[in-house]
Amino acid sequence: MGRIPEVVLRGRGVVFRLEAYAVRVVRGRTMWTVPLAAIDRVAYAGGRVLLELSGEDAVQDGAFTLITRNATAADAFVRQVRTALACLPASGQSPTRVVREDAGRRRWRLPRLSAGAKIGLGVVPYLAFAAVAVEEGAEAGVGGLVGFIVAYGPAGWLMLYFGWTEVVRDALILRRRGITVAGRIRDYKWRRIGEDSGEWHPVYEFQTLEGQRLVVTQTAGHAHKGGSGPVDVTYDPLAPTRVRGLRDKGLTVRGTVLTFFGVLSVLLMLIPLWLVISTLLTA
Repeated sequence: MGRIPEVVLRGRGVVFRLEAYAVRVVRGRTMWTVPLAAIDRVAYAGGRVLLELSGEDAVQDGAFTLITRNATAADAFVRQVRTALACLPASGQSPTRVVREDAGRRRWRLPRLSAGAKIGLGVVPYLAFAAVAVEEGAEAGVGGLVGFIVAYGPAGWLMLYFGWTEVVRDALILRRRGITVAGRIRDYKWRRIGEDSGEWHPVYEFQTLEGQRLVVTQTAGHAHKGGSGPVDVTYDPLAPTRVRGLRDKGLTVRGTVLTFFGVLSVLLMLIPLWLVISTLLTA
């Protein structure tokens, strides 16, 4: 199936998000992942977008409804969903199980800003925090320790971010719903990280259970280029571009280590944070 541009439609507390292989429906704290093959019909009329589902385990009413006054956005969403449905393989073997999960608490998000503005919003308060923490640490006789923790903090946060997003998260998702098939390592792609460093990312070629043949580059890389040839590939049926090879146990170890030291940095930051808070309370 060709790549369908992602379309997001919002209205009256409901969000429809068309992705490559599914429509995600968010209502309150609940999210449904609806594979395209589970959609029987999509239509827009009278200010309502109706997403009718097929299958016994879809939802209680067998449909999702979104109310919107934006006819242009609604028509675009319906058109894209119909295009995606027309591109489904005719074999009828695509996944049709609707997955429901708690979306968790609504997270406060920053408004859309440029990358430089976001970095500035984070760096300026952190520098002020670091100055106060080091000064108070010096008066308390632990200036060197506090200075080290403050300097190590951003590196620890980066460890936590990369360890979780590139390694641990995918491993957990694939462990919960991944499907393993026979495939092969077709090639490796080199991605530069620093001036003299980088990683080798394996390129997998495999066929899903629905008969779709894919060539996917793994998001997590290795310090050294490995071999090629046959290998078992685990992919996410709801997002087949999320893959992992069974030879990649070392990635889980690396991700766990990065996440551990990232969490440790967060805990250590409590020391200078406590110094700053105590200063403000006694000022």
